[in-house]
Amino acid sequence: MTVDISTNYDYSILSNFFPDNAIEQFRESAINPLIALLNAEFVEGGDKAIAELLHAIPNSDKFTNNNVLRSNLQKNYDHVIKDGGISFRGKSIDGGGVTKCLSFKPVTPRLTKEGKPIKYENPPKSVSQVLLPQIDIDTWKVISSRCEVKIPSDVDINRIWKSEEIGGEEWRDYHELDLNKKYVKWVKNTPEVSTVITEGGKTTYSGTSVGYVVAGLGGVWNGCEKIDKDKDIKDESNYKLIPDLKILAILGRKFIIAFDKDTKPKTVALVKMAATRLANLLTAEGCEVTFANWDSEDGKGIDDLIFNKGADAFISAIENAGSEIISAKPKTSSKDNDNSPSSDKPEKPISPLELAKVATYFHTADKVAYADISIEGNRHTYAVKSKAFKLWLMGEHYKANKIGINSQSYQDTLPTLEAIAIFDGETREVHLRTAEHQGKIYLDLGTPDWKAIEVDASGWRLIIEPPVRFWRPDSLLPLPIPVTGGNLDELKDLLNVDGSSWTLIITFLLFCFCPDKTYPVLVLSAHRGSGKTAAAEILKGLIDPGKAGLIKLQGDTLKLAVAATCRHLMVYDNVGHITPDQSDDLCRVATGFGYSTRTLHTTGDETTFEFTRPQIITAIDALVTRDDLADRVLIAQLPEIPEDKRLPQGKLNEKVESARPRILGALLTVLSQTLSQLPHTNPEKLPRMADYALFAIASERALGLNDGEFMAIFNESREQSRQVVIESSPVGEAIIRLMENYPIPKSWRGTASELLNELENHTDDATYRSRYFPKAAHSLTRQLNRLSPDLRAMGIDVGSFRKGGVERTRLICIQKVVKIASLASLPSSVSDESSQGKGYRGNATEDATLNEDATFIEDVTVLNTVPSTVLSETSKAQGLQEIKDGKDAKDAIFTALPAMEPNKIIREVPEDEF
Repeated sequence: MTVDISTNYDYSILSNFFPDNAIEQFRESAINPLIALLNAEFVEGGDKAIAELLHAIPNSDKFTNNNVLRSNLQKNYDHVIKDGGISFRGKSIDGGGVTKCLSFKPVTPRLTKEGKPIKYENPPKSVSQVLLPQIDIDTWKVISSRCEVKIPSDVDINRIWKSEEIGGEEWRDYHELDLNKKYVKWVKNTPEVSTVITEGGKTTYSGTSVGYVVAGLGGVWNGCEKIDKDKDIKDESNYKLIPDLKILAILGRKFIIAFDKDTKPKTVALVKMAATRLANLLTAEGCEVTFANWDSEDGKGIDDLIFNKGADAFISAIENAGSEIISAKPKTSSKDNDNSPSSDKPEKPISPLELAKVATYFHTADKVAYADISIEGNRHTYAVKSKAFKLWLMGEHYKANKIGINSQSYQDTLPTLEAIAIFDGETREVHLRTAEHQGKIYLDLGTPDWKAIEVDASGWRLIIEPPVRFWRPDSLLPLPIPVTGGNLDELKDLLNVDGSSWTLIITFLLFCFCPDKTYPVLVLSAHRGSGKTAAAEILKGLIDPGKAGLIKLQGDTLKLAVAATCRHLMVYDNVGHITPDQSDDLCRVATGFGYSTRTLHTTGDETTFEFTRPQIITAIDALVTRDDLADRVLIAQLPEIPEDKRLPQGKLNEKVESARPRILGALLTVLSQTLSQLPHTNPEKLPRMADYALFAIASERALGLNDGEFMAIFNESREQSRQVVIESSPVGEAIIRLMENYPIPKSWRGTASELLNELENHTDDATYRSRYFPKAAHSLTRQLNRLSPDLRAMGIDVGSFRKGGVERTRLICIQKVVKIASLASLPSSVSDESSQGKGYRGNATEDATLNEDATFIEDVTVLNTVPSTVLSETSKAQGLQEIKDGKDAKDAIFTALPAMEPNKIIREVPEDEF
């Protein structure tokens, strides 16, 4: 990108801070005065001058016990202590951005043995570092524009300083403590920002002034350090990058080496050797390295080049630098033939373990090793034993060594990486698609840049690195980048749904964003030609798109567990029948799935699956016939699509893909509004699936629903599910027909065997002989245990007690219960007894009356519907139904029933209760 740069600076602002000869040096190096003010300082001499050079050496090595500078240092730096000079500083990359001296230009230089003046003094090699100059916001804007990477949002890019404030204490503190700490962090974490490496303070400042990220070394050799100080200085394998450069050397970053151009052959050879060593080490880290090229006649250093030829000459030298990536050269042995062909393959390849150490390792609570890897500036998270991690390491090995990774080497590396993750790494939780952290919900978009959406009560936003970790199975596909301005009506139109079905679908869909909850099961029920599959695909694509998104309902629990491990939203398409085992598995997945099996190729190890997942079922028939699953089901009826609204699959896909970013944005907006309402949502009571119900109630305002509208629709759906359960049960239907002959409060009593014989009279012969009808008393009792809650919801109570005497026979009791308006409206004879809390009782005599034998306890259970046949069985019951107390019929209640014991559905009650 072309950026206009002017080097016509006003150096008058430096007059209060530097002597004239220093200002002239800044002018001759084309250094922006603001860059000079932020970094350089003229030091008069004395202790402060020596402190600039020896800042990183411990005091014990600088001073004697008498606090006197050691004699060798006094001798080397006497001229600095005496006359001072200019300290060229920068921000360190390693160590939190501390300001340190890069080089020092003394007023009176010392002389070599040959009498040549040494213009610059550098900190001792033992404290070698690479520094980034501090910058002002305008320079940062130029750098950002040139590399096309935005400045972080928490930086005030519009901060303007008055001319009299420049150079002042507040001005310096702002840049030192705020702006430049963020600048250093931005450079460290953004591999897209190309970095120029040069030597010396003035060249570093000059290149920065032109709008490049320039990292300055004290000298050409200072970017590397020896690993073993006793080894031969010519052994190139004995060098490594200094810590500062190691941090900057992120995979994919481009470095341009721009050392000074010298004309002496010996110096040229040495500089080339130093540059090649540095390039080889950077390349081994996965970085691209090139050399800036310009004519030495135009200037020795880049500062001379800019001063003599202008900023464009320097930009040309950088932008047209040699494009060939420098590879590590093979170390040749004295035995090698000088005429042997050259090879790009190193003699000693870099090991997989060394390559893998660039990652950051951690483990989960169950000791599974993971790695955080920076790829093109984005954090990826892979399980160490995953295919994705293996492919990454294979790629790194090939780039570094030009050969594929040896299978045995890879297998030998894994145990060490796992040990690093488990014993040295932190413990973190890893999530699939959604996560919650500190009250915020995070959604993994699944995009190549690993960005995520953060949602809280204040809104939603796209973030680069969420505070949580996600893992991605191979089947996961990306979500669209959400946009604002969408409307959920667009989704309603695509689904061709309205009314109560829409309310159930949209609240279910929003609740899918909430991780690790107890989820309902959405059943999309419709006739052929209603678009069930298309609707399920649309819903899946808004939450958790993936390969093979719609799957078959598995009969094998292990296969179901494996499928659910790799999917956040499970969608079973065209389900025609649900077996009892499948029904149980669906319940487990919805509320908390735990399954273990023997680990392959082991004797005693166990592999465990634990998760909860939202689920969608598409079906034509009302196939949920088991009561435990029916209690968790949301039944949404889809209408048949009119012929004039049908679309070819291609056009439908185009319409859906076009709408997905807007719909996802609208969903996230409603989700945020729901989160803001949740703390203020406190219903008096909650049904089963309380998490979902509470969330859906909180979403009413955001969805434009009336208060209480969701619960009315939800209860209607549950009643429909119960009706399906009863209708699909031969025993349930037989009991309903049996009780048609028993008016309130008369009850049927008898043993399980007697009830089995009685039900034969209320069942057709084919049904009675089928395998679905129980043939023994214990089988009947098991079915009654399952059906009892659904029968009670329909106004038929099933209980049992032990008959007195020696035999202690267990009797089953069945009776109807009645729905009334409220206790306050009951006749006095009833309401008086109700205050005693004795419960509802009947004496089983045919002439018993309601007023004499029925009472009602205060702790009543609210239900919204009851079959009309139950309400009008007797005249007295009918009279109760007609009692008015000024309340709506929705306030009607069932007579209360005593609390059930845990895990017992047929209630154990005293004999006189029925």
